[in-house]
Amino acid sequence: MKKLFIAAIMSLSLLTTTAFAEIKMGIILGFTGPIESLTPAMAASAELAFKEASDSGSLLGGEKITPVRADSTCVDSAAATTAAEGLVSQGIAAIMGADCSGVTGAIASNVAVPNGVVMISPSATSPGLTTLD
Repeated sequence: MKKLFIAAIMSLSLLTTTAFAEIKMGIILGFTGPIESLTPAMAASAELAFKEASDSGSLLGGEKITPVRADSTCVDSAAATTAAEGLVSQGIAAIMGADCSGVTGAIASNVAVPNGVVMISPSATSPGLTTLD
């Protein structure tokens, strides 16, 4: 979780110096599907890290992080891509997720990379994810 927090903060440092009322961070995990019993703790961990960063008052001049959840389903790439597009349309700064390699690749290729959104997964393990452009 500490690595996730550090990566999220590093991704925020890429933002311009424009003042934000809030920083929206996407959390896209399989809240439904075959690993739905695992994802509540994963999401809660990310939200706790975001809360601690916000409460510290030292993040980008005291800005607050607002987590925005979406469902990757873990198994439906089309649904996961649509969910990620919804996050981007809400103005998220970065995405934590997805959780399963297949949907993570679909989100990265179809949404994150084309929109310049930083993405980090707590559990996707496909070596192919490291070579996405």
